[in-house]
Amino acid sequence: MTPAYSLSQAEQLERDSKLEDAVLAYSGILARNPKNTRALQALDSLRGRLREQREPSQDTKEELEAALATGRHFDAADSCGALLKTFRDSHFLWDFLGRCHLSAGHLDNAATCLNKACGLNPQEAGTYAAMGRVHMARGQQDNAMALYQKALKLDAECLPALRSMAEALPLEGRSIEAAGVLRKAVSLAPEDASLHFTLASLLQKLGAAAEAKEHYTRAASLDPQLTEAHFQLGLLLKAEGRFAEALPCFDKILQISPSDDRSRTQRLHVLAELNDWQWVQEYADYRRLLGLRCSGCDPSALMLMEDNPDLLRARAQAYASGAFSVFELQSASPLRQRPARLRIGYFFAGQDGEAVANQHAAMLAAHDSSRFEIYAYAIGSGLASEAAAKLSQSVSNFRQLEGLSGQDAAAAAKADRLDIAVDVSGYRNGSLSPLLSARLAPLHVAWPGYPGTMGTAAFDYLVSDHTVCPAGSERYHNEHLLRLPETHLAVTPAPAAAAEAPARSDCGLPETGFVFCSFAAGSRITPSEFGIWMRLLAGAKDSVLWLQDNGAHAVSNLRRAAAARGVDPDRLIFAPPAPAEEHLARLPLADLFLDTFTVNARSAAQSALAARLPVLTLPGQQFAARTVASLLQAAGLPELVAASAEDYEAKAAELAQGPEAAKTLKSRLQDAALPQPARLARQIEQAYDAAYGRYLQGSAPEHLTRSQP
Repeated sequence: MTPAYSLSQAEQLERDSKLEDAVLAYSGILARNPKNTRALQALDSLRGRLREQREPSQDTKEELEAALATGRHFDAADSCGALLKTFRDSHFLWDFLGRCHLSAGHLDNAATCLNKACGLNPQEAGTYAAMGRVHMARGQQDNAMALYQKALKLDAECLPALRSMAEALPLEGRSIEAAGVLRKAVSLAPEDASLHFTLASLLQKLGAAAEAKEHYTRAASLDPQLTEAHFQLGLLLKAEGRFAEALPCFDKILQISPSDDRSRTQRLHVLAELNDWQWVQEYADYRRLLGLRCSGCDPSALMLMEDNPDLLRARAQAYASGAFSVFELQSASPLRQRPARLRIGYFFAGQDGEAVANQHAAMLAAHDSSRFEIYAYAIGSGLASEAAAKLSQSVSNFRQLEGLSGQDAAAAAKADRLDIAVDVSGYRNGSLSPLLSARLAPLHVAWPGYPGTMGTAAFDYLVSDHTVCPAGSERYHNEHLLRLPETHLAVTPAPAAAAEAPARSDCGLPETGFVFCSFAAGSRITPSEFGIWMRLLAGAKDSVLWLQDNGAHAVSNLRRAAAARGVDPDRLIFAPPAPAEEHLARLPLADLFLDTFTVNARSAAQSALAARLPVLTLPGQQFAARTVASLLQAAGLPELVAASAEDYEAKAAELAQGPEAAKTLKSRLQDAALPQPARLARQIEQAYDAAYGRYLQGSAPEHLTRSQP
C-alpha cells in the first residue's frame, strides 16, 4: 500500500465523519513516516475536534473488543495506544489496554493501566475484576478474591467478576460455590455458550452428569463450532452406555474438523460398542497416524482396535505426554530400613468404585495388617454408596477426595506419608494424571485396571505376571515390570446359594442343546471371533450362543451379522443386565464361555470361573489379550488356552460335540485351585517388599520377577 493511497483512505474516513478511524489511519501513516506534514496537520486538527470527548464512540469500543476476543491483543493494544493520545482520560481505553496486556501475559503493564482506569472511574466493577485476574496470574489468590468481591459489591451482576470468581473458587476446594456463581452468570447471559460450557465442565467434575449434559447441549446449540462441548457431551452419553446417542456428537466434530483424532477414536469405539463393524475399515484408513499426533488419544479405546503392543506403547506415550506433561521424579530415601508397616495407597476414580470393589475388595481386606497399612482413595465424583461401604470395610483408611483441586488432593494424600502409591484405574474412565503427576509416595505402581503401559516415567512399576508379560515383552512398557509368580488377578468364589439358580427357560435358553456364551462388552466382539462362533453354531446342532444384551442397536447388528453368515438369528440369545449375585447364579446354565481376542473379556471371565463355568481363550500379543490365559494357567487349566484361532475353534467344537467332555471339564473346575484374593495379597506384598527394598538401598527400579512365596 503506497503512502498516497493510505493518506487518501484516511482523508475519506475524515470526510465520512469516522473521526476515530481517521485518527488511527493518520497514526499508522506517521508510524511509518513521522515527518508526513499532511498527516501531522490532519491528526492535530482531529484531536482538537475530539478533545471535548472523554471516550471513543461505541462503535470503536466494539471494534476493539472484537479484536481482543479473537486473540488479536497486540493489534488491539496498538490501536488503543493511538486512541489514548486523543482520549487521555478515557476509562475504557485504560481498562482495555490493561486487559490487552493481561492477555499477553504482561502483568506489570496490565496492573499499571488498570490502576490508571480505577483512578479515572473507581465505581467500575469490571476494572476490579480485571485487576483480580492480574493477581490470580501472580499467584495471589487472596488478593484476587478480595477484588472480585469488591467488583460484585459495586455490581452484583458483573459478569467478568462472576466468571473469574467461579474459576478461582475450585482452587480453594469450593467447587459447589463456584457452580452457584456460574448458574447466576448463566441466568444473566443465557445466550453465552462459553458460560454454559464452563458450568457444564464444573458440574461434570462434581458428578452432576444430568445437569452437565443440559448445559453442554445448550453450549453446542448456541455455538455449533464449540467442538469441546460436543466432545464432552459425547463422553457423558458414552459413559452411560447410550452409544447410539453419543455417536452424532463425535460425527459433528469430524464434520467440522476431519483430522480430530480424539473424536475419531471415540467414534470408532462407539461403533465397536454398537457392534457396527464398519469401524474395522475406517480404523484401517486412519490407523497410521491415529493417536500419534497432537495431544494423543485415549489408549483404553485404541487397544480395542488392534493387538499391536508396540503401537499401543507409542500411542500411550503420545497420550501421556499431555496427561503427564510435568511430573515429579523419585527422590532418594531418607530411611535405611523398612518401616514396621509399609503404607500402601490404592487410588481409583470415583466412578470406578463398583468395579474396584468387585475386583479388589477381597484382596485389600486380605493384606497382612501387621506389616502393611492399607489406604484407599476415591478421586472425584461418582462413587456409589454401596461401593464406598464395601471398600471402607476392606482397608485401614478410606478417603474420598471429591471437590478438591489437584493440588489440595495431592496434599491430602501426601499428608498420609505413603510408601507406595498404586493407581488402580489407569486410563480406564479417564485418568488420575493430575493427581499422580505429583510424587505421592517414593514408589508409584500401576495396577492394570487399564491392562497396558501408562506410557510415562511417572510410574516406576507395572504389576504383571509371566503370562501377560512373558520374557521379551519388556519393550512394550515404559514401567519396570513387577512380575508376580502366578497371576496378577484373583477370582472371588461365588457365595453359596447367593441367589436361587434359575432354569434354562427362565433365561430364554432351550432345555436341551449346547450353550456357548460370552458376556463380553460389545466393543470386544470383532468379526474375527464372531465368525468362529457362527461356525461353531453351524456345526453343533441345537446349540445357541448366549450373549450380553448391550442395547437394541448392538443386538440388531449382531442378529444381522449372524444371518449374513447363514445362522438363524434366533440362535443368539441375549441376557439382560442383572445384579452380580443373579448373574453368578445363571452362569452355570451355559456349557462354555468363549473369550474375545484383541481385548479379553477379563472381568466377565472371572465371573464365569467363579461360577465354575469353563472359559476358552486365545492369548494374543498385548497385555489385554493375555489376561484370561493368565487366570487359566494359574488355575491349572492350560488345556483351555488355545494355541491358535484354529485350535480355539477345534477345542470349542470338540466340547460341543461331546457333552460328557464338557461335563467332565465342569467337574474339574469344581475342584480347581482358582487364584484366590488372599494368595494374591501375599504375592503382591512380596513384590512391594522387593521394590521398596531396592528403593531403600538407593537402587533404581528394575524389572523384578517374584518366585512362589
